[in-house]
Amino acid sequence: MMLSRSFTRRAWAPLVIALAVPLTLQAQERVLGTWNGRVDKEMQLTIRGNNFSSNTLNGQQLNGRFRMQTALPQQDGEVHVAVSRGRGEVAVVQQPSSANGYTAIVRMRDRDPGADSYRVRVSWTPMYAGRGNRDMNGRGNMGNRSREMGRGNGRMNAASVLRWTGDVDSEVEIRWGPNGVTQRNLGGNGLRNARSSQSGGGVRQGGTVTISSRTARGTVQIVQQPSAANGWTAVLRVHDPQPGYGHYDFDVNWQ
Repeated sequence: MMLSRSFTRRAWAPLVIALAVPLTLQAQERVLGTWNGRVDKEMQLTIRGNNFSSNTLNGQQLNGRFRMQTALPQQDGEVHVAVSRGRGEVAVVQQPSSANGYTAIVRMRDRDPGADSYRVRVSWTPMYAGRGNRDMNGRGNMGNRSREMGRGNGRMNAASVLRWTGDVDSEVEIRWGPNGVTQRNLGGNGLRNARSSQSGGGVRQGGTVTISSRTARGTVQIVQQPSAANGWTAVLRVHDPQPGYGHYDFDVNWQ
């Protein structure tokens, strides 16, 4: 079908604009590598630079292999996972940042009986990818990024920190967002002695959440990073696999 010239201009201009951002982000994404192996209950993958290690947290220790393609950059960015094989949950529980030496942690949890085979691709995208020089105001200071993160004599604001303590039996979900902190029991005998306090300004738009644990006999993982799509709400899950209550004391850093 032949289109008139005037109609063609109207049809293609919005399409070019719509494709520009995803194509730019895709171009800047780096595949760090692919992990293949079997998981029984729970295991953790740790990536720093061009170094990789795996650790079985719960269940039978099984072999796996990580084929690294690109070292994890020593700069701000977000790590993502894509699961092409595996029946359980795979999540990035620690994003790389200067506070943790640019170390990413991926956790795989298989709740069904026995082990299952997993294939997980791990990739990295630079923070604020796709904005290019629009973030620079030409004076050596950050433009749009400074407005998002806050200004103060040319420095970005320090991280907002949520300190959480409590006794967990089985599993608890914690949400931190504009409406404060909420928690709900997902199993076991409930939650005891839960307390939380915030410092550093609280919830903000943008940034990445990481966890620093003081006391934890089980696992604390991030299941949802804050974004505009979820109303800038971070979602965490505390899993305590042992009988009875386990005490947890950790910080959630929003930077």
